[in-house]
Amino acid sequence: MRAGWSILKGKAQDSVRGLKLLRQSGVASAVSITGAARFALAAARAGLGPHLASTFHALNGGDKLAVESSSRRLSYAELDAEVNRLARGLEELGVSHGDRVAVMLPNRLEHLVAQLAVPRIGARTVEIGYRLKAPEVAFILGNSRPRVLIHDAAYQQVALLASADAGHGDARVVVGDRANPCSYEQLLAGQSTELPRAARRGNDGGVIVYTSGTTGNPKGADRSLGDVSISAVVDFMVQVGMRHDDRHLVVCPLYHSAAPAFCAMMLGLGANITIADHFDPIAILELIERRRLTSAFMVPTMLQRLAEVGPDVIARYDCSSLRWVCSGAAPLSTATARAFQDAFGYLLWNFYGATETGLVTLAGPFEHATKPGTVGKALAGNELRIVGDGGRMVATGEVGEVYARNGMLIRGYHDNQQATDDATLDGFFSVGDLGRLDDEGYLYLASRKHDMIISGGVNIYPREIENHLLTHPSISDVAVLGAPDPEWGETVKAFIVVRPGTSLSESEIDGFCRQGLADYKRPRRIEFLAELPRNATGKVLKRELRER
Repeated sequence: MRAGWSILKGKAQDSVRGLKLLRQSGVASAVSITGAARFALAAARAGLGPHLASTFHALNGGDKLAVESSSRRLSYAELDAEVNRLARGLEELGVSHGDRVAVMLPNRLEHLVAQLAVPRIGARTVEIGYRLKAPEVAFILGNSRPRVLIHDAAYQQVALLASADAGHGDARVVVGDRANPCSYEQLLAGQSTELPRAARRGNDGGVIVYTSGTTGNPKGADRSLGDVSISAVVDFMVQVGMRHDDRHLVVCPLYHSAAPAFCAMMLGLGANITIADHFDPIAILELIERRRLTSAFMVPTMLQRLAEVGPDVIARYDCSSLRWVCSGAAPLSTATARAFQDAFGYLLWNFYGATETGLVTLAGPFEHATKPGTVGKALAGNELRIVGDGGRMVATGEVGEVYARNGMLIRGYHDNQQATDDATLDGFFSVGDLGRLDDEGYLYLASRKHDMIISGGVNIYPREIENHLLTHPSISDVAVLGAPDPEWGETVKAFIVVRPGTSLSESEIDGFCRQGLADYKRPRRIEFLAELPRNATGKVLKRELRER
């Protein structure tokens, strides 16, 4: 009885949030009765989900600009038509329900089209980072076994080598080379713009995103569209204040999980998306001014680099159109949050989540000051557990492994049941982050589980040390990890990037740490680097640092 009441209460709360989003975002004003009825028929055929976001708005004011890049612009009607043409072309290549289609593209409009098209025929998109080398791509192809590989012409050599190595002999679609017999344009030529014949059904359709591989071979996080609950997503959109008239910047990689999620939210509201093919601070400032962008998702490294151009340079550009910026995918230091908001105003949101869990917590602009270091409170539909040794629940304020349960968890890691079992506990999922909850329910992350340092039997959490070091005016970037020590087992080592135009010595760093850290947390070894190795989402590749 109690469980049934909880479910009804949850559904009622979801309905209230949904109505609030419709009213707050302004999207309801753009809907016609005829368009809504036609969309209902499409949804009955292809199933509700982010893959139909463009269809809804194509049928309700389809002339509105949907997405633009440096070379192309598409209205919602044009975007939906191209998505359907690609979906039908993939069907012609033999893709059907349950198959996989690998996509290795940079940030370009066709990447977004592919992400919408593949699920429409009940297939799964396999995202492959375009910076990967042939052996890395071969591993993903071998693990996922896609029916088709869509890749940019610039990566043809890598694609051919990887396909041969993985024994992938199926079809290829080449984007960016019209003369190629396997070109994207030739595949789309003559295809119908109507919904594909074999639209999605049940739990078919989804995406497999391979984890960063910062500790070993990447794992394919397998998400089904049929498994997704929108409670946390709607809560997130309402709190941030997303609107149908947003002009959203996509500059993070579309092959990661976060950027497509923001695209789905924007398309769902009928907003406009601007795709940037790379990150350059000055180019981004120019883009914000020229296109009057209102919102963006950026990783902390991007926020830091924007702030570092300095107030005099930032003042040359009119960024007053910005209403909100979200940070995620990597740890956001208090120093970076403060520097960014000093430069652009109190508009920075920070969320915690993962490819495997979806959105989990959210911290607002003012909480960077009132609750420094927090990643916020749990979003609707989320439950958090902080688990210690032996699976016990730890006390409030105590550090343990962070587990989350919600309606967005992945089905598991593709073809890797052991990794799936290792990450789950009583229906909760962990990606190996350590953290603590305060007495108000705010989550604070301490480190990655495999990054925790044990020195003389004492647990030391690198993020606390990194956050302290980043408050030094001469330090622009830092990574802390454990180094082998014959006496203590491990000792603290810091890799430090000094801000240009400044100098810093090991003794100065030691003195600074003595002022703000317990003695056992002070780095005993220091190495200066020109830059830290990072992946495309801004995560430090500590494995590479350990191998130095």
